[in-house]
Amino acid sequence: MRLLFIAAEAAPLMKVGGLADVAGALPRQLRHDGVDAAIVMPLYRKMRAVVAGLTPITAGFLALGERQEELRIYLAPDSDGTPRYLLDIPAAFERDAVYGEFDDDARFILFARGVMHLMQHLREVLHWNPDVVHANDWHTALVLTYIRTRYAYTFGHIATVFTIHNLAYQGEYGGWSRHLAGLDEWGGVEHNAGLPGDTFNFMARGLLSADMINTVSPTYASEILSPAYGERLDGILRTMRDRHSGILNGIDTVFFNPDTDPQIAATYSVNDLSGKAACKAALRQIFNLPTGKNPPIAAIVSRLASQKGIDLLDAALPALFALSDIQLVVLGSGEPHWEQRMRELAARYPDRLAVHIGFDAALANRIYAGCDLFLMPSRFEPGGLGQLIAMRYGAVPVVRAVGGLNDTVREGVNGNGFRFSDYTPEAFAEAIQRAVQCYRQPSEFTKIQLHNMSEDYSWNRSAKAYIHLYQQAIQHRKGTI
Repeated sequence: MRLLFIAAEAAPLMKVGGLADVAGALPRQLRHDGVDAAIVMPLYRKMRAVVAGLTPITAGFLALGERQEELRIYLAPDSDGTPRYLLDIPAAFERDAVYGEFDDDARFILFARGVMHLMQHLREVLHWNPDVVHANDWHTALVLTYIRTRYAYTFGHIATVFTIHNLAYQGEYGGWSRHLAGLDEWGGVEHNAGLPGDTFNFMARGLLSADMINTVSPTYASEILSPAYGERLDGILRTMRDRHSGILNGIDTVFFNPDTDPQIAATYSVNDLSGKAACKAALRQIFNLPTGKNPPIAAIVSRLASQKGIDLLDAALPALFALSDIQLVVLGSGEPHWEQRMRELAARYPDRLAVHIGFDAALANRIYAGCDLFLMPSRFEPGGLGQLIAMRYGAVPVVRAVGGLNDTVREGVNGNGFRFSDYTPEAFAEAIQRAVQCYRQPSEFTKIQLHNMSEDYSWNRSAKAYIHLYQQAIQHRKGTI
C-alpha cells in the first residue's frame, strides 16, 4: 500500500501542537508495518537550514486567482528513510508564523495546489501513485477536494482519508476564497453543511470529499455528532456516520522515555524510580520553588486557551491553595489575556505557582519528569497527548472526562488517574484533592505511577487501526467508481 500523508506541521521539523507529533511518528510506524508512506508539508522560514545543500526535485508555478506563485519541492528523508517532501512556496510560508495569518486561506490554497503538483511529478517521473491520500485538519482539506474535482480524471481513483484533530478550527472564509482556489464552477457545497451561502469552509470541503473520516479518539468521534460539540458540522458528520470513526493517538515512546531521556536531571524506569525524585528537585530549582515538606507538584503543559480549561484553573486556584500545600508549574502560550493572567497569579503566589510563557520542548520533558500530577481540565479534548506523555514519565493525570481524556484515563480499581465531569472549578478542585490524598499514601501512589509507566502508549496499535481505515477507504472508493 502506498500512502501520501499530508500535514501542516510535523515533528521534529516544525511543531506548534499535537498534530506535529502525530505527523512525525505515525508515518514512521506505518512504514515499519509495511506501508510505503511519504510525508508532505510546507517549508517554513524557520526550516531553511533543513534544505541547505539540497536540490529541488521539481519546481513550477501555482495559480492563486489571477496570480502565479513560485514553487520548489525538496526531498529531505527522515532518519528512518521515510520520504519527506517539503513545499517551498515563499509567498505563503516565507514568514515566521505557522498559523494565524490574515491570508491563511490563500496560503493553504497554495499548499494544496503544491501537493497536486507534487502528485503529478511523483506519477509522471517516479511512477509512484498513492493508493491513499491522508489529509489532516483544514489546512490540507482542499487536496481532497481537488482530487474529487479539478484532478478527478487523473487521481479520482485514489482513496482518501480525512482526520479531524480539532473540529473547532475549520478554516472558514468568504466566497472569494472559492475563486482563489479555482473552484467557482463547483459552487458553494457548504450548503450541504447548512452554512451560509457566501461561506468557503475548508473543513467542510474535506469532509464532503473524503472516503473515510476519523477523529483522534472514540469519545470525540461520538461527541462531534451532536450540536454541543459538532461546531455546526454535526449535520454532515451524522450523514457520514457509517464512514466515521475514532482512533486514539499514540506517542513516540523512543523520544519520550524516562529511562534514556538526555534532557532530564536523572533517568529512571519501572525497575528503579529513584531518579524521579532527582527530577522533582531539579524542577523546583528551575522554577525557584521552595522544597518545604516536599508537597506534590502539579503541572500543566498546554496552549493557554479557554478550550484547555484555563478558566477553571483560574477559578479553582484560591480554594486549592487554601486546602493543600500543592505547588503548580505551568508551561504554555496562547490567548494573550490568559498569558497575562498566569503572570499575575504567579506574582500573587510566588511559592506555589511558577509560570513559563512560551514553549520549550526540553523544559516540557523536565516538567513531565519532575511533576507528580498532570492537569488537563479541558472544555473539550479531541485526543490529547499530554496525559499519555505524563503517564509515560510516571505522573498521575487529573483530567476532565471528555474526548480522548475519557478514553485514556480511568479512576477507581485498576485506575491510572483521577477524573471529573462537571465543568466547574469545584469539581476540578475536588478531583485534585483526591489525587493529593492518594499522593499522601506513598504505596498506593507509587503503584499507580508504575502502572502508568508500564502501559503501551506507542503507535503500534493505532497504526494497525489506520491501516484498516485505509483498507476501508480503498474499498469505499472502488464502490463509488
